[in-house]
Amino acid sequence: MPEIEGPRGARIDELSEVLDLVNLVFRTSRGMKPTMQEEFPLLFNENNVENLRIIKVNGKVVSHVGIFECDAIIYGCRLKVGMIGAVCTHPDYRGRGFATRLVEDAMNKMRGDGVNIVMISGIRRLYDRAGCAIAGLGYDVYIDQEDVAKIEDTEIEIELNKGDKVDEFIRIYEHEGVRYIRPYEHFKTLLSGSAWHASRLIHERYPFLIRMGDEYLAYLIVHKSERSEGRLVEYSGLRTLILPALKKVMKKYSIKGISFKVPWWDFELLTLIRRAGLRISNKSTMINGTMRLLVVDDFLERIKPYIIERLGEYGLNLNMEEVDTNRYIVSFKQEKITLNSPKELAWIIFGIPEEVNPRYHEFMPKREIMPKGGELRKVIEKVFPLPSLPYGLYYT
Repeated sequence: MPEIEGPRGARIDELSEVLDLVNLVFRTSRGMKPTMQEEFPLLFNENNVENLRIIKVNGKVVSHVGIFECDAIIYGCRLKVGMIGAVCTHPDYRGRGFATRLVEDAMNKMRGDGVNIVMISGIRRLYDRAGCAIAGLGYDVYIDQEDVAKIEDTEIEIELNKGDKVDEFIRIYEHEGVRYIRPYEHFKTLLSGSAWHASRLIHERYPFLIRMGDEYLAYLIVHKSERSEGRLVEYSGLRTLILPALKKVMKKYSIKGISFKVPWWDFELLTLIRRAGLRISNKSTMINGTMRLLVVDDFLERIKPYIIERLGEYGLNLNMEEVDTNRYIVSFKQEKITLNSPKELAWIIFGIPEEVNPRYHEFMPKREIMPKGGELRKVIEKVFPLPSLPYGLYYT
């Protein structure tokens, strides 16, 4: 009989073996260099080894789920976020349920750590079984060289900066109403770090500060692929400068086109994009991958200031109860609804995208989960959806 150890957190002396596994699965087996640690330095480092959850068979690391935890602010409410990434099993050990056990272990670890929101960049049955929903709303935008002419010029300068002016990036970012609480060291590491590679294409990271006169008023983080296609992975600052800055970046760096998502709550940028006549999806799409709420009573307590802003003290009658790991009761005074899975709760809180790739339809709602009427429905519609956080530089 094989000797199975775990699930558990990795040890420092096992980090290199974890990296061997994730590089094999995600990079070298696809003809790419073993760059996972360079691409995800906050995930794969000695300070985070306890969050690298592993299973060993006969002393060999064969399966892994990575966790990265951080704090975030949504309209003044501080929440704890846990991101799951680099989920993999060695090809010789698949089909034994190791990944399922590790995802369950990761959820329990994050629950114990007080995580409120779980984010996973992928969509698959493994995450669906773990109660993670395709929730959260955004709009897809694509700008090519023909579209650039539609964007009005503005007297700004763009400066490529990979970490020499971290303070400027932080100063701009901290004005965002929906953001991560990102330590100085994280910003510096990520600005000077590597882009993550996707679809077997090598990408390079370009962080730009946007200056008007003597003031830095916005920034862009752009990833450019070896095929000269771009992706805007994070932006912050004065919204009227974002599109003119993208225009300058595309011209100066010969980028054929740039794609990005705009969260539903960024009304200003959405309005500017539509007024410029740029290509944007008519219907909302998913903002990230999948997500789930944990420690629901703590989550509700943390967002109470937001609820009071929307409804006044009257809103404190809204309650959420976790009956068990798969059922929740959402109530307001005497009215209530029962939700039959963590997915249904995530859809209530963060919203259901209007348009989802047909291959993911099996993961979407199978019934109407909103109350048909009454005060509870009105309260839910006034308070939710809550803004969901785009990954940005924290992509895991």
